[in-house]
Amino acid sequence: MNADYEVKSSDEIQDPEWDAFVARVPGGHHVQTSLWGQVKALLGWRVARVLVTSQGHIMAGAQLLIRPMPLVGIVAYLTKGPVCVSEDVGLAELVIDEICRVSRARHVQLLAIQPPDNGQAMVSLLSSPPGGFHPSSLELAPTATILIDLAPDLDEILARMKRQTRQNIRRSERQGISVHEGTERDLDTFYDLYVATSQRQEFSVQPAEYYIRMWQLFEPRGYIKLFMAQYGAEAVSALLIVPFGNTVIAKRLGWSGHYADRRPNEAVFWSAIQWAKSHGYSFFDFEGIDPMGARAVLRGEPLPESLQHSPDFFKLGFGGQVVLYPEPYDQVYNPILRWAYRKTAPRIGGKSVASRLLDSLRKR
Repeated sequence: MNADYEVKSSDEIQDPEWDAFVARVPGGHHVQTSLWGQVKALLGWRVARVLVTSQGHIMAGAQLLIRPMPLVGIVAYLTKGPVCVSEDVGLAELVIDEICRVSRARHVQLLAIQPPDNGQAMVSLLSSPPGGFHPSSLELAPTATILIDLAPDLDEILARMKRQTRQNIRRSERQGISVHEGTERDLDTFYDLYVATSQRQEFSVQPAEYYIRMWQLFEPRGYIKLFMAQYGAEAVSALLIVPFGNTVIAKRLGWSGHYADRRPNEAVFWSAIQWAKSHGYSFFDFEGIDPMGARAVLRGEPLPESLQHSPDFFKLGFGGQVVLYPEPYDQVYNPILRWAYRKTAPRIGGKSVASRLLDSLRKR
């Protein structure tokens, strides 16, 4: 262990130095930036940041989101962290120990951690003593996704897609679908399309102000782009992406439900993939598919019947690599809550009430 390491915590809302570190460190993700913390503040979350420095340079750290919740008390979670400059077990232990200390000092009753995409080694630190964390049922961030390698030329990327997807991309061009980059003025249209999607697929959405704030914070740094697909003068679908580090993430898709035969969604994704490659990114991430379906695909099996008509089937058509990420772990500090949470908490649809409460507020 390097004796020069200094461990400290911070609740500063803005932290450009930390954000720059997250953007360049292996496994860094936009949800670990102070910018994301400012977006989540609209939903009532506040940040606590743990930093390990050496000679004035950040070597590791993590950003927690904290808020009180009915029936549970104060909860904290962090996704895609902690992040470290190297695979140094001692460094990771320092961060995790400080995360636990900060959580106890702030009277956190439930702490959940989902390691970064490259954080498989961190799992053993969380799950073995003295970490004392347990595998969690909380849905913090996708644990399975599809990545498109952008190194090949565009013809090769197209060739790796399923034949039907390639045909649909070409059909969209023939059938009059055009795609352009959107601006802040298009956010209202994007939001309307996204709400329409949520109503069809029955999921909840954040308020419109959430995306306005996200744009205002991310756009000046190049961390957000919007692609709009139109048929004539009508906006049909819109894709919000987050370029960060070496990866472009497909964050949100909104679709009116109209002109399905003209394939606007394939068109808007293909435009975003082309943009990502032309701007030097290494990967395009579809940000999430069902883990059960992902494991089936990795075993060489067909997608389960229940997912044959899902967004996952659409995403798999683009021919990327299915990957699995570390799953979340949690620690419950209150002994009474721990007993209820682990053993006898009422369950609805296979999830504990505490789990559903956190899931409903998280809205990654």
